Amino acid sequence: MLKKSVFTRWFAVLLLFSAFAWWARVSVKEAAAMGKGSDAPTPSNDPAVIEAVKKISQDMGDAMVAADINKLNQIFADDWATVDSSGQTSTKQNLVSDFESFHDKLQWFENGAIDVQVFGNVALAQGSVKEKRSHNGKDTSGQFLWQDLLQKRAGKWVVWRSAGARVVFADTPNAQSQDPAVVAAIKKFDTQDLGDAMVATDIDKINQTYADDWATIGSDGKVFTKQGLLSDFKSGKHKLVSFELGPVDAQVLGDVAVVQAGVTEKRIHDGKDISGQFVFMDLLKKREGKWVIVRTLGARVS
Repeated sequence: MLKKSVFTRWFAVLLLFSAFAWWARVSVKEAAAMGKGSDAPTPSNDPAVIEAVKKISQDMGDAMVAADINKLNQIFADDWATVDSSGQTSTKQNLVSDFESFHDKLQWFENGAIDVQVFGNVALAQGSVKEKRSHNGKDTSGQFLWQDLLQKRAGKWVVWRSAGARVVFADTPNAQSQDPAVVAAIKKFDTQDLGDAMVATDIDKINQTYADDWATIGSDGKVFTKQGLLSDFKSGKHKLVSFELGPVDAQVLGDVAVVQAGVTEKRIHDGKDISGQFVFMDLLKKREGKWVIVRTLGARVS
């Protein structure tokens, strides 16, 4: 089914790594865990709501192909932001400018299966896409995995944060790694194992799980890095006490994986209880034979 992703679009490089996470001051990724706690948040199973969220991506792709700036302005939140592959923050203004100037041009796209979870006024969407695209006259076409974090504002869904990566295949160019064993291993690595490490304050395990260039954007628009994350756990400033995860969706394609879920946590930051229900999305890359988290998206839902 034809469809368009939200992020591979305007970058001069072939991909964009981005994310947002919220926890205390900045991030919720630590909500990537599975275990004990209160009841986990339950996503909506209303087909109409799920289709409405999926349609955002189709509308986005159509608008990009048509260079419909008015439509793109409606789809992206004014405070939309992401972190590119160089670690720089990119905003809605950058995105719109590239399409207005025709520096970035999407000619064609085709989306694969899309995973969607909706929690009240917050939604998660992720999937794969094949694109024919050029940037500054250079062909940047390829296949990508993408993630979008959406919010419902004034009765309308808008894209608030995004993440994505170009897929590199080690074997055949169309081999999607949806082997149940591979998908299950990714889910366990990104949720149960990481959550257990955070509860135990296992700094070595946390350090191994996150890429050195991991970054996310807080609700204040500031970039939060692995260095800050490790520092908060080492100092005891931040503590995950317990957690319970809801349904987990994951896709694995070549050397890239995407994971999304809801989670309920008992968490302390600077002595303050910041427990609640959250949603998160992780973008993972396989580097030197090992999976690591490179970007995170997240939001509080209660």
